[in-house]
Amino acid sequence: MRNWTEYALCGFVACLLLFIPAGNAAAAGSGGYVGVFGGYTMPDDLEVSGGSAGSGDLGLDSGYVAGLKGGYIPPQMQYVAVELEYFYTSNDFENQAVGASRINSGDITTNNLFVNALLRYPVNWFQPYVGLGIGWSWGETSGSGTGSLSRILNQDANDFAWQFLIGADFVFHPQWAIDVGYRYVNCEYGFDTGDGELTNHMITVGLKYRF
Repeated sequence: MRNWTEYALCGFVACLLLFIPAGNAAAAGSGGYVGVFGGYTMPDDLEVSGGSAGSGDLGLDSGYVAGLKGGYIPPQMQYVAVELEYFYTSNDFENQAVGASRINSGDITTNNLFVNALLRYPVNWFQPYVGLGIGWSWGETSGSGTGSLSRILNQDANDFAWQFLIGADFVFHPQWAIDVGYRYVNCEYGFDTGDGELTNHMITVGLKYRF
């Protein structure tokens, strides 16, 4: 999974560079904005360590993300933006055997609140950006299984999280834009039965309204 997502990210960045237009087409836009987004998630294995659950990597299926955001672009500094966003993710556990443990079914869901800082290129109808975000994530596991690793199931925890973002706004109206992006999100949850580190790769599509 990790190699596949690296190739996908390289291809995504290459596509963004290919579609940078040469001429002016739309105003850069500044001030506040709100948006909604959703997309496809491709998690790495959940890395379990310590505690009564022992240690091991649990495979996760691809899933989905849905969220909303609000942001501000200073009129005097249109190359930067700050955002506050919330998003929800859900990924199922694969049916799997890891050593003496077996996971029959289950999922891990997260609720996330982030503050993002973006560097953007506010020219033309194509406006690429990169950014970093810090925040807090609430994670919950559910499911059934046997063996020590199954003790990570039916747990909940919350902890510090961070993310890296890259993407572009496609402006089709002075107040409206379609946002296409990739994000890398990481959090290590301190469950009662051990730590569970979740890394999620996400491809998202959203709609922004500027006011």
